[in-house]
Amino acid sequence: MKKNIHFISFIAAIYILSGFSCTTMSPEVSLVRFSESTAAPVSPPVSGRVTELVIIAESTPASPQVTGQNQALQAQLDTAKAKAEEARTRADDFDSSLYFPSDWEAAEEQFANAGQLPQNNENETRRVIEAYTASANSYDSLFNLTIPLYAQAREDEIMALREFLIDQGIRQYFPEYLAPADATAIEALELFEAEDYYAARESADAALQKFNTLTLAHNALLKKWEIDARDFILYDMDSYELAGEAVTVAIEAYTTGDFSSAFDNAQKADLHYGIVLSAGWIGYAEIRSLQAASERQAALDTKTEIGAREYFEIADSSYTVARELLEEQNFEEASKVFHYAEAMYVIASMASLEKKRMAAAAIIEANERILESDATAFEADAIIEGGR
Repeated sequence: MKKNIHFISFIAAIYILSGFSCTTMSPEVSLVRFSESTAAPVSPPVSGRVTELVIIAESTPASPQVTGQNQALQAQLDTAKAKAEEARTRADDFDSSLYFPSDWEAAEEQFANAGQLPQNNENETRRVIEAYTASANSYDSLFNLTIPLYAQAREDEIMALREFLIDQGIRQYFPEYLAPADATAIEALELFEAEDYYAARESADAALQKFNTLTLAHNALLKKWEIDARDFILYDMDSYELAGEAVTVAIEAYTTGDFSSAFDNAQKADLHYGIVLSAGWIGYAEIRSLQAASERQAALDTKTEIGAREYFEIADSSYTVARELLEEQNFEEASKVFHYAEAMYVIASMASLEKKRMAAAAIIEANERILESDATAFEADAIIEGGR
């Protein structure tokens, strides 16, 4: 009897310890242990917790094994994505989005969609590869459509600048400066024809830089001539000297092939000559404004608005416009209109004086005729009196 009691106590202790062990075991450890078992688990009749862990362990998928086939498929995916990205960059570099905006948006959407597709199994991964391949084809199609337009646009820009410079006489007076720009433009054309597009773009940009440099230098020279002709140098001598120094550096740099420095200094020269010219027009506008105002007052003093109303009204209308231009800080146009108004006030005054002179002459002539008439009448009376 005592033996039975000890045996029952021993069994109870094992049962309690088993329950305690199940309740304290971490789910992660249980999952690992059950997943490592190769034999089919037998459901114990003692604990619902253990049964739950067994079910969870059976439903947990095994970690996917990396095989040579998976690696090859991933390599294909990486290659397809890289080609799509490369095609996208190439199309963007040559302004496809500007020439074909709606098609570009569609290609962008296609590319974005490819990146959002699932890749959970082999079939899905192959669909992603196909999507990236189609995206690359779309960008390549856009690029092929864009290239002729891009090349033509660059050629048009270059030719427009070149023709302008030739019209201004650069070929006649400075042919040595035109030759390097022409050579680079021809090189760009040949590279486009050879389908070396990035090199062609670089050459076209270089040609444009050279022609733009010559255009800036030409504009700077025109401003200098106007400054000298109008004596505007007095308004900003410092800027005038800085411009001259920049011209010297630009010419030297262009001659030695440092076209970037030549462009920068030609731009600097054009800027500083522009500053001098603007200062000159501001000062000149003020002078012309004072002159026009002076002539207007002189005309009013002599009642020109009455004696030569038509001319005075033209002058006054121009004077009003000139003042408006001055308020808008359009100094060059204001100067010209003030000058015109000044001249019209002078003409109006002269016309008024001429009218007055003619009126005075007419009065004198009329008086002379009256005197002559009186003398004739007196003589006639004398003759009549003498005949009596």
